[in-house]
Amino acid sequence: METKDILLHTDREFAKLALENGARAAFDYYMADDARIYAAGIEPRVGRDSILSLFPKIDNDILNWEPYFADIAASGDLGYTLGKYKSTHIDDSGKASATYGNYVTIWKKQPDGQWKFVFDTGHKSSSE
Repeated sequence: METKDILLHTDREFAKLALENGARAAFDYYMADDARIYAAGIEPRVGRDSILSLFPKIDNDILNWEPYFADIAASGDLGYTLGKYKSTHIDDSGKASATYGNYVTIWKKQPDGQWKFVFDTGHKSSSE
C-alpha cells in the first residue's frame, strides 16, 4: 500500500474508533503526546490532557468524518489529511442537531512506525 493510502487508512480507522467508542477515546489513541488542536470558539489546546479535557467522559455528541485527500513529505515521516466532518449534538431531551465542516489533520510517524496526529483543526461550513 502506498504511504498516502496508509495515511488515509489511518484517518479512516481514527474516525471508525470515534463512532464505535466515542471521540474522546479515538483522540486519546491517535494523538501524539505534544499534539495541538485549534478550533473555533476555544483557546488552542496543546498536549494530551488539555485536548482530552475538551471531551466529556460520557459523550452525547457523535463526531463522524471522512478523509478525501492525503499527502506525505518526501522524508516519509510527516503528512496531512483533508476531509469533511459531521458533528451531531444530542441535547437532554434527545433532540439531535448537526453541524458540518472541513478539517485538516497533520500526522507524524512515530518511532514505532505508527502515525499519530500532531495538529488538528476544522472549519464549520453552512451545509453538508
